[in-house]
Amino acid sequence: MMQLADTDTPTSQQQPAADAASPYSEDQLAARCMFAKDFDLLDIDHGHFWHKLSWHGVHVEFPSRLHHYEPNLYERQIRDYFVALPVDVLEAAFDRLQDAPAYTVCHGDHCFVLEWDDEVQRHLHAYYERSPEGHEKDRRARDAHVQRHSDQYETNRQFPSKRLNAELEQLKMQRAKAQQAVEAWDRLIIQCQERIAHDEILHLGHSNSNSNSNSNSNTHMSVTP
Repeated sequence: MMQLADTDTPTSQQQPAADAASPYSEDQLAARCMFAKDFDLLDIDHGHFWHKLSWHGVHVEFPSRLHHYEPNLYERQIRDYFVALPVDVLEAAFDRLQDAPAYTVCHGDHCFVLEWDDEVQRHLHAYYERSPEGHEKDRRARDAHVQRHSDQYETNRQFPSKRLNAELEQLKMQRAKAQQAVEAWDRLIIQCQERIAHDEILHLGHSNSNSNSNSNSNTHMSVTP
């Protein structure tokens, strides 16, 4: 069962400009028993829709599933898709609609859910949906776009990036400052060790002098009569 779209976007491709030339001729419309209808306040939709059709004399609108009785955002493009369906596909769909309240027609990338509406005057609502083939084509187009973007990004950017280069330079500067601090502490430690050694030399020299003095005094006392 086909799931109806929850958005009004018909394809992943770029949408045509609103004032673009019609992609179909009067002969194509005549072969399909159609003629194009544009904005008309006196039409049965009272100007709600801008790009409509008359199909075998039946008024056809292309509304949005998201907003009640409002046109699809891509109304004109969707009408072009509908007109572009093969004549035999359209005729078969119209025949099926004579005995059914709704009918879904799919061809190529496109599906249309055609529903009768009896408000004001009996007419058709044509709701657009991408077909399974269309969804697959859109998926491939998205994947190709992502791949192109990724390839361009990986090709054009520097390795490593400027941010990483800046971070590396900052770390080197911090390391250099830290190294200077370590070397300063090393010098202070060496100076302290030198002072300790100097003190030890002085202390040992003073101790030896006192020992010699005491020894001489004892010798003098032992030889006195």
